[in-house]
Amino acid sequence: MDQLADQASDLRSFLTNPAASPMSAAVGAGYSPSPGAGPLHRALPPPSALSPGSAYGDNSAHHQQHDSRNESAKRKSEDDDASAKQQRSKRNRYISIACNECKRRKIKCNGETPCQRCGNLNLQCLYTPNCCTSNFKDSDEFRQVTDQVARLQQQVETLLSNMTALRQETLRLAPIQERTLPLPSHTVTPSPSGSSIRSLPKPSFSAPRVPPSFSGPTSINFTVDMAKNTLHNMGYANAGEGQDETGGPVDDSPAPSPILNPIVAPPISPARRPMDPLWDFDKNEMVRLCQVHEEEVGIMYPVIKIDSVIEHAKFLATWIETAKRNGMVPPYGQDEGISDLKTCILKIVMCCGLVVEEHGCSSKATQLYESIRPIVDRKLMSDPVEVNNLPFLALVAGYRFLSNEEILAWRIIGQVCRLCLELGLHRREGLAKIADEGDRRNALMAFWSAYVLDRRWSFGTGLPYVCDDDKIDPKLPMPDTHPYLVAMITYSRLGAKIWRLVDYFEPAVIRELQRKDFDQLDSEILDWYDTVPEEIKVGSLNKGVPMPSGPAYDTKRLQIWTRLRLNQIRIWLHTPVLHSASSIAENMPLAQRAVDLAKETIRYMTHMNNTSNLYRRNQVFYHQFLTSAIAVLFLASTHAPIQFSSQCRTEFYMALELVKDMSARSWVSQRLWRTIRSLKAYAPRLGLG
Repeated sequence: MDQLADQASDLRSFLTNPAASPMSAAVGAGYSPSPGAGPLHRALPPPSALSPGSAYGDNSAHHQQHDSRNESAKRKSEDDDASAKQQRSKRNRYISIACNECKRRKIKCNGETPCQRCGNLNLQCLYTPNCCTSNFKDSDEFRQVTDQVARLQQQVETLLSNMTALRQETLRLAPIQERTLPLPSHTVTPSPSGSSIRSLPKPSFSAPRVPPSFSGPTSINFTVDMAKNTLHNMGYANAGEGQDETGGPVDDSPAPSPILNPIVAPPISPARRPMDPLWDFDKNEMVRLCQVHEEEVGIMYPVIKIDSVIEHAKFLATWIETAKRNGMVPPYGQDEGISDLKTCILKIVMCCGLVVEEHGCSSKATQLYESIRPIVDRKLMSDPVEVNNLPFLALVAGYRFLSNEEILAWRIIGQVCRLCLELGLHRREGLAKIADEGDRRNALMAFWSAYVLDRRWSFGTGLPYVCDDDKIDPKLPMPDTHPYLVAMITYSRLGAKIWRLVDYFEPAVIRELQRKDFDQLDSEILDWYDTVPEEIKVGSLNKGVPMPSGPAYDTKRLQIWTRLRLNQIRIWLHTPVLHSASSIAENMPLAQRAVDLAKETIRYMTHMNNTSNLYRRNQVFYHQFLTSAIAVLFLASTHAPIQFSSQCRTEFYMALELVKDMSARSWVSQRLWRTIRSLKAYAPRLGLG
């Protein structure tokens, strides 16, 4: 009924407008439907509201009538104002839900399309876009803004990714003194994942580590110290020692990991525990680091199946991304960390990939390792031994070696060997107790990998190994699906024979060497190489260096590594001949053989560095071959300068320059350079200048 009354009122108003007075026409102008028209309450006032003096003079005849008219007009004006206020208040409630036509008429609208009035009068019923509809998200404007925001977000993520990649590349290539780069400026809005990045102190490379109290006969420290002792006895004491190039003391022993100490001390209390470092990695980075580990480490020691690790990495990364999107990132100090065994294996695999890429020193790897260090310590020392933990612990030892902490690697792998012995994995009946075939396969791989690495790092440090061949079941299955690992097992058995020959207790000057012992073992070594499968054997080191894009890249690398192992074990065998001038004189062919092997190794390492990135990519691994060769040349030139100085000069400086060049861009090479740089000062006095 109200709507019908409003329509009738509109019709009456329309019919009376033509007969209105000029003033009424002016009033009617206030209802103009043009877009510029003002609202109803701002229309011109009615005639009765005008000043009376404008229509009448000041005569007394009309005074009474004038007063009565004023009172009547006043009452009418008050009634009209009250009615207008009431009408405006009522109509204002419906303006926000009215169509354009009803808004213009200031009448009630039911909000439908078409509304009741427009439908009755056959008018076009339109609403202001996005004014009162609930489907705003379906509009074109909303979609355009959403698309633009998505594009901007993608651009920001791309910029952050490029900046992170550039920073990592700079860390790999920049000089060591400039390794710590500033984080992005505070004017840049950080990403959600970037909020958890923790600043680390700039590493100090001058902090010396206490030298090991004992250096075994196969270590580089033992060989170099023997040569220096001879020079000291000849009157060349302290030549080239005491200061480094910056005026600081020279420490022949490697310095500790620079990032390790600030993080370990003081310990982090549970209330201040940082967020798990895995939150800083996306899926692509996790998968890429797993692939780096497989290419550089897993190809030699297959203690895990990398496909299962990558699958877990993808699952975990998806979960982390979902948590970030939903605002479920744990605040600093309240994160318990992700510490199941699969995630611990993923973390240590990523640690290995990071230290390979950053040449032995990676702050991200240190953060990841610190998040699992308590778990590692428990599994090594206090927790009940479990077969499934062995691959993880073997990877921890590998990470320590790749971080240039060979002593720590030797300690950990020795404990892993003891855990294997505790489980009986060195015997067939011990393996038979493992019901699951996959677990049995992993246990066998872990045992043989630990056996090889235990023997390997014992020779590198000169410290005894744990697994004795007499205690291992001779019929224990071999990992036949991995020919390189099988070759290294038989190689390690030969190493045990060499160890018994070179690990003596008498002074070198009074020790009698039996040439037949050396010839017999050298013959066994050459026979071993003849039995190596053809796919991992190469005739000589004069062949080309494999290119990463080549079809047989992995196979050729295995061939090179096997041949370098052949040279290295023969160098270990013949090095005792160089321990004194008298033994060199009595066994000159053996001494010459050791020098020739060392020179061949150095020439090939230099050629490899000049023609490919193999050496620079995994410097810790290749340094072990180079250091053995350098020590042999220095020892031979010290005890027999007339015979060897001239023929060793070129390769000696070739090796020094190789290490010095890489030390400007690699932390691990800088540590090696600090160990061998003092040899350069002795060189002129040995005829090597």
